[in-house]
This record gives sequence, C-alpha cells and structure tokens, in this order.
Amino acid sequence: MAAHRFLLAPCLLVAGLSLLAACGGDETAPSSTATAGAPASTASLSPVAASPMPSSPAGAATPSPLASSPPANPTAAPQATPAAPPAPEVELPEGFAAFLAAGDLSSPTSLAVDAEGRVYVSEVGGTVWRLRDEDGDGVFEARDRFVTVAPGITGIALAPDGALYVSHTGRVTAARDLDGDGQAEDVREIVSGLPNGRHQNNGLAFGPDGLLYLTNGSTCNDCQEADGRSAAILRLSAEGTGLEVFARGLRNPYDLTFTPDGRLWATDNGSDPPCNTIDELNLIVEGGDYGWPYSPGCDAFARGIPPVADLGFNTSSDGLVYYDADAFPAEYRGSFFVAQFGANSGDPNIGKRVVAAKVEETAEGPRGEVTDFALGLDNPLDMAVGPDGSLLVADFGLGKVYRIVYVGG
Repeated sequence: MAAHRFLLAPCLLVAGLSLLAACGGDETAPSSTATAGAPASTASLSPVAASPMPSSPAGAATPSPLASSPPANPTAAPQATPAAPPAPEVELPEGFAAFLAAGDLSSPTSLAVDAEGRVYVSEVGGTVWRLRDEDGDGVFEARDRFVTVAPGITGIALAPDGALYVSHTGRVTAARDLDGDGQAEDVREIVSGLPNGRHQNNGLAFGPDGLLYLTNGSTCNDCQEADGRSAAILRLSAEGTGLEVFARGLRNPYDLTFTPDGRLWATDNGSDPPCNTIDELNLIVEGGDYGWPYSPGCDAFARGIPPVADLGFNTSSDGLVYYDADAFPAEYRGSFFVAQFGANSGDPNIGKRVVAAKVEETAEGPRGEVTDFALGLDNPLDMAVGPDGSLLVADFGLGKVYRIVYVGG
C-alpha cells in the first residue's frame, strides 16, 4: 500500500510485534504535485505492450486472452434479498445493495470461500475463523475457530485438496481439518524466514500448475534489496519446497489471483514520497521485472513491464478478486474488484473504497479502466465471490464482512 504503514497509522502493534505488512511507512500526506486526494474513479492507461503468457504446465491448453466484449445475457436477474441487516452506509451503483454478513471481528484481513459455501476470514492477530450461514438468511451466524497461528496474517487461500494456507509475517502455514469438526488438527509451517521489514509476505493463490504463488513486499520504501525474495512474487510447491522468484521489481505486491485463462494478476503499492508513484494492477509473467526501485527519477514507467491499470496515488490498493460469476450485470463480469484500504492522511477521498477494473485486450496488449464501485467503507482490505455470486468485502477498520448483491432496478 502506498503512503502509510501497514493497515494503520501509526504503525499497528500486535502482541508486541510491529507489523509492517502491507504498505509504505511514511505518515505524510501525498504531495500536491502527485494529484493527492484525487479518487481513482476514472483512471485508465493507454494500451501497453503485450506481455508473454506464463508458461503452462505440460499438457495444459494454451490460455486464451480475457474476453474483450461482455458475455451474453447482459441483464442479470435480481438476487434474492438477504434477511441480513441492510448496510445503507455502503454506497453502490444503482441496482446493488449491501448487507451485514458478519461482525464483531478483530481487524479482518483476508477471505476465502470453500466448495460448501463456508467463508474463512483471518484476523491480523493470528486467528482464522470459518463462518457458516446455516439458515440461508445471508448472515454467517455460526463460526468455528479454525486455526490460530503467529500474528501478522495478511492472506489466506484454499488448496485444491481443501487445506487452508495462511500467509503471516515471514511464514506460510498449512492447516487441515482432518475430522470435519471445524478446527484444524494438522497445522504445519511450510515456509519460514522470509525477508520482511517495512512490508512482508501477503496474498497467496494456487495456480493451474498446482504450485503456490505468494507475494512478498519490499523491506524499504526505495532501495536496492539485499535478498532477491523481497519485492517479488514467489513460487513454491504445496509442501513448501522449491521456493523461487517468479517475478521481481514490485515494491509491495499485495494480492494476486489467477483468471480462467491461466494468467496471473496482482496489485502493487507504489512508492511513498518523496518518490511518489501510483498503485498498480499488473499482469504477472514468469521472469518479469516491473521496474522497482523507481529512483533515480521516480518514474514508474521508466523501465520494466508497465502496469495494466492505474489504481491512483497512495490508495493502498490491496485485495484483488476476479468476478466470473453471472449474478452481476455484464459490465462487471470479467472485471477485477480491488479493495483500496486508504491513505493514512485521513483524507476520505483517497482509497477507502472498492473499485472495479475492466481490462480489455487490444492489439497492443491489455488496457485497464478503473471506476468506483463501493464507497462509504472504512478500510476495506479483501474480497471474495460468494457461492451465490455476491461480493463479500472484509472491512479491517470496522471488523465486518459485507455482502453486496444485485437486486435489480
């Protein structure tokens, strides 16, 4: 995230640990010369040079580009209105409504949804809960303490076999519920000793090759890293072996996701002042260098692979999800949703929202256009698509999970 220490300013302390996990550390507001305070609601980029596809596992089909036109049946049928409490504070486009799906959480950081529609939500202090909506009313009224690990959780992901992988400061832990009681009995730390400092390892996702992909931020705002695993996206086996750098030159890559075509995408938080640069949505390719550190010159476009979409200055663009359900109207299908935590300057016009990034394929490569989607949030940090096609949003600052549905209109 740009322009503030991880998640809160001043720096968040958890059990005596100074957690520097997600963003920059300067507590100054963005400089006026960098369009400070301007929302990223209409940001777009000119077409960028086409990037090579990541290599596919042996025998896999060659990924096709993202669809450049909306899918058929552009008018979505309204979803059933949940019986959950409405959340009128969340401002949405016409036809959408927000409801409170879960509350009383302690700084929720990441979401994952399993095949049975249960939602896993992590708290930064080290707990992962499994939430259940047992009566189908849209509220997760039941919860199990699935696992507790060392503090600093900023990412969780479900493996194909149902195991939950947890990214927390310098470590990755795998947790399995062997007897179905809602609690993990098999808890194994598969990675430790990852470099961290100003930032840390955050989001993680399994690729179509069965390998685990993991973001790891820089240890500084603008410097040459001593450890190549910093400011990079890493790749490793599900057992934690074979860890390698997949892509580099990303100041603080926060979250990542694979699209159905097999391509990998990630958010990246730009530099804080004095070298103030935009937050980005990037198409990640194997061996790619994305240009950080940007000095001398503080130009994010001077070298390396340019971003697909401009997510604004100091917005702290973090959680990332690709919407491939059919419950939302066509203009949102095939879009990315990005949770913007917000800058620590306190300016409500910087971040503190969810934006939609529509990526179109052009002859020159993918081009992204960004529009506001959900306003009125405090510190949204992660999202997931629910089994009904709703969008679940975890708000770190409010300790809530919202459910956003399309109700028509």
